[in-house]
Amino acid sequence: MEIKNINVLSASRIKKWTDCSWAYWCNYCLKLPSTSNSGASRGTACHLVFEMLLNKRHKHHFKKITTNDTIQASPSVVRLVIKSLKRDGFYNKENLDLCDEMILVGLNTDFFAKGGKVIKAEQEFLIENDSPEYKVRGFIDKPVKYTKTKTIKLVDYKSSKSKFKDCELDGNIQSLVYSLAAKKLWPKISKNVLVEFLFLRFPDQPAQQIEISEDGLKGFEYYLEHVFKSINNFTEKEAVTNFAADQPMPPRNGGFKGPLNCGFAKRKGQLKKNGEPMWHCEYKFPYDYYALTDKSGKTLKTAFEKKGLTAKEGQKITRKHYEGCPAHKHLHQVRDDFNF
Repeated sequence: MEIKNINVLSASRIKKWTDCSWAYWCNYCLKLPSTSNSGASRGTACHLVFEMLLNKRHKHHFKKITTNDTIQASPSVVRLVIKSLKRDGFYNKENLDLCDEMILVGLNTDFFAKGGKVIKAEQEFLIENDSPEYKVRGFIDKPVKYTKTKTIKLVDYKSSKSKFKDCELDGNIQSLVYSLAAKKLWPKISKNVLVEFLFLRFPDQPAQQIEISEDGLKGFEYYLEHVFKSINNFTEKEAVTNFAADQPMPPRNGGFKGPLNCGFAKRKGQLKKNGEPMWHCEYKFPYDYYALTDKSGKTLKTAFEKKGLTAKEGQKITRKHYEGCPAHKHLHQVRDDFNF
């Protein structure tokens, strides 16, 4: 399934390109190292559990957990969650307890799709279209088919602290990509396609649903062609054309857009009034890192620590410096407290 020398689209790649051209450049072109966070780590752990429990061989773990309202009823599941959190460096009692609560939400929300059939956990797809021309790939957490009504429901688990605003559901890139994939993968049973985002931090009302019209999908395919051509001709010149910082501030309840993607921190490590770190885009401020390159100088992988990279024959590891986002270069100056 691997396609060489072509940048294949994905929902996350399209969103990054739309949100900020510089963040796209840093992530996909410079391949700068990325910092993980506890929220993403918890999400990964929950996804692993859901994927495992959809296997019929492990259904007894589902029964133990839902009967006792805790993953502690299944030592195997607890070990899996702990191992996942430790791998990311975020294992502690608080994150384990949060994973417990989130997993229960997922398992208690029609986990086995009553009246339907789960097609496959983590369904991979790759769509290669000639006209309009685009290539897009991705993974669907849980596609469910309802044969009688010729309906496909695509369930996507979310571990974020907030649900989508109405404006974020309208034209949601992920729902459009998934709906298009369903039409291509299961044309005979996808008369109706429903995307369900399941927010695991909201036990009372976790689900948000959206259905895309046929006309909406047809128009989206031409948008995909535009993005596909753009990212395959993307240079540093394009990287400075659509800074998140230069976009208008979204209206109240207008979603997480524009300058909000930059964060309000004025310096790296700045703390909020309550002492917690102030969030900011990971590409906002300068930092040093290490890059693994091949004979031609192409960057293969990067890391914050040299020990995170291993060079094979013909490859080398080089220390590099990222100068920070050009849109915030006024914040990158070294402050001298003794300069009066």
